[in-house]
Amino acid sequence: MATLLLVDDEKPVREGLSAYIRQSAPFFSEVLTAKNGKTALEIFEKTKVDVALIDINLGDFNGLDLIALIKKRFPSALIVVISGYDDFEYVRKALTLKVQDYLLKPIPQSDLSKLLQDLEQRVKPTPPVVPVGQPDLAHLAYQYIQQNYPDRSVSLQQAATALFISTSQLNKLLKKAYGSTFSELLIQYRLDKAKELLQTDLHYPISEIANKVGYEDPHYFSRLFRKKTGQSPVQYREANFNAPPI
Repeated sequence: MATLLLVDDEKPVREGLSAYIRQSAPFFSEVLTAKNGKTALEIFEKTKVDVALIDINLGDFNGLDLIALIKKRFPSALIVVISGYDDFEYVRKALTLKVQDYLLKPIPQSDLSKLLQDLEQRVKPTPPVVPVGQPDLAHLAYQYIQQNYPDRSVSLQQAATALFISTSQLNKLLKKAYGSTFSELLIQYRLDKAKELLQTDLHYPISEIANKVGYEDPHYFSRLFRKKTGQSPVQYREANFNAPPI
């Protein structure tokens, strides 16, 4: 699962594209929007953004200047330019910044769909190569998280004990395989499951969702959800429940 940020000063474009992405590309579990460069940078500071679609013409920033700044401060993010300008100089400058693509508005759905599929493949972590005959302990630890995340007491120590390995060794393997510690993976998996529940038509109370994904205190769950996503659970539900087509 990944986070995508759409930066455009036109509200209809932001709403239409974000709704389409939420509906057609579920891999991007978090689709955020910003109407200017300042807001975009604030989101980058608070949230790990995997992909950003950025318009060239923003009210407070030249889009290319914003991209250059993001590339410098957040080099792992993949950037796609969206623009109404079919100008070679803009394209040339964008390519020198090593963006993934340059799309002209209005963007055909076929082009957008193909782009999202390509971005998903680029963002997905490459499974680590496991020597023949050796168990993939990192994968087994992740399976442990998937099977036990509702249990409030699940811990790195429990997983390490189950796999007959030390906690430091297990975290080292997880960092190498997934780029995150056991605790970070557990939190992300729990929040991903919470997002799924928030998008159903059952409208579970926030306290019940917190309990279902392993958090006894709904207030702590809500604070953690806001810290990681930039939205409260209620705001996320309002933004993502039954999003209309583009």
